[in-house]
Amino acid sequence: MAETDDSSSDQPAWKGDEAPCVYCGQVIERSSDRCPHCLTSFSFAVRQASRETVGDWYYLDPRNPSGRGVTFETLIKMIEKGRLKADSIVRGPTTHHDWTYAGEAPRLAKYLGMCPHCFAEAKPEETFCTSCQLNMNARPAAPRPGIPPELVKDLFHKAAYEMEEKLAEAAAETVEAPVAAPAPTPPPEPALRPATWREPTPSVTAAAAAAAVAERKSRIVAAAGRRGRPKLWLVIILTWGTLLPILVLGYFFIPDVENWFHTAPGGGTTPAPPEISDPPPKPGDAWFQNQLAEADKAEQAKDYARTIRILRTILEKTGDESLRVRIEALQRKPREERKARLDKLGRRLVMARQFAANHQYEDALAIFRNIGREDRSFLASPNIAVDVDKMEEEVRADQARYAKQQKQQQQLTAMLDQAADLRESKKLAEALSAYMQIGNTFPEKLVKKHIDLAATIKELQTQMDAITPPEPPKPPPKPPDETAKAVADLLAAAAALEKQEKFAEALAKLEEIKTKFEQTFWPDALEDRIQQVKAKKEALQFFGIDAPK
Repeated sequence: MAETDDSSSDQPAWKGDEAPCVYCGQVIERSSDRCPHCLTSFSFAVRQASRETVGDWYYLDPRNPSGRGVTFETLIKMIEKGRLKADSIVRGPTTHHDWTYAGEAPRLAKYLGMCPHCFAEAKPEETFCTSCQLNMNARPAAPRPGIPPELVKDLFHKAAYEMEEKLAEAAAETVEAPVAAPAPTPPPEPALRPATWREPTPSVTAAAAAAAVAERKSRIVAAAGRRGRPKLWLVIILTWGTLLPILVLGYFFIPDVENWFHTAPGGGTTPAPPEISDPPPKPGDAWFQNQLAEADKAEQAKDYARTIRILRTILEKTGDESLRVRIEALQRKPREERKARLDKLGRRLVMARQFAANHQYEDALAIFRNIGREDRSFLASPNIAVDVDKMEEEVRADQARYAKQQKQQQQLTAMLDQAADLRESKKLAEALSAYMQIGNTFPEKLVKKHIDLAATIKELQTQMDAITPPEPPKPPPKPPDETAKAVADLLAAAAALEKQEKFAEALAKLEEIKTKFEQTFWPDALEDRIQQVKAKKEALQFFGIDAPK
């Protein structure tokens, strides 16, 4: 656009002491160093610093929702200062410019100490998560090169990531359109003038600016008009039909209400005498700036009650209605932060329960370890009543119970294999003893998953009965004294062999007493002793220890 001569200027679109705000477009005084509508500073140092940090990352700031983007390094500095946290809302290149939590933003979440996919602990210098083995700098995320597929865990946002993969495939399959010729580079704009400099505005520029403001205003009015407005006469009737009965009742039943109208002796009303007070402070005053700085400091410290008190004091003294929006936002902020914090912790607890249900106890316990004392106290409050410590103890008990079951499972499998080998090698007695030991050692419910123990023992007993030779004829009975002496000799020999750990020979001596002599000559607890010697013999065989030579 060709420059026009300043000497040919007509009347400007605004008054000589007014100009539009470069951020929100509202009409303000040219001498103002801060916009009273969007509270943006016009100082040269602030604007120069903001332009140096312009980037392609955005964070949602309630005080300035339309703020310009910042660089990634600026976000890292905000994290170090505590201004940007995991539940802050950001968007940038790695989120495909979709708004999301900072704790879920690839490349940014690891500077907050967590993986954006599984929320495990992460370090800024790492590229792949050590828990889920996924790339923490991109979305959709690729697994670590060379990692087995079974080590890659399912994503917490699986449905969202599947949609990202489909979008990436669709973008790759799309045929690229021919590149248009580059547009001619416009001439550089003149440098910004200080806010206090009054520049004569040409007629063409003033008319264009006025048309732009009128068009913007018409769009706002049109957008508000789409909602549908009630009829003016209906609003007036409903308003006065409600207020008049209330005013009449208040006039007759509220004492001293007539004093509110300042009734004069002649029957007329006289206005209240004006109060003499100091002029209200302006946005450029030192008191106003100090109060705003205190409010910002209190808001950063999350002392919202004190921030609201300061802003209400400023509102009372300056009458700046733009502060009401900020006060209302601060009043909602504790509830919003509480809800966001509760949703975040709820997602973690649900994920921990899913891990525990799939017997991934280490992952579940890692999530519990990342829940600090403050979050545990918050969840244990009476309104929520969630005992995280108890849930963690239950997961630990389930982990110990599952480990015990796995150990029993391994022992049972080993003993079943050993008993099967004895049965194949035709050692039926030893196999029968092994199966009976299995029944006495392990729970019946666990054994039933592998073998029908009762049927197996019955089958072995049938096979042993079929191959057992007929009993030889019993010799004539000996005198009682000789019989008792023979039993005592065999018992002593069995004790000596048992002491020498020759359990097979000792068992044979005890069985000889049982087979040769009548039960009246048996020593006390002979059956128990035979069972003990058998158990010792089987224990040696089970652990693979040879009997002493």
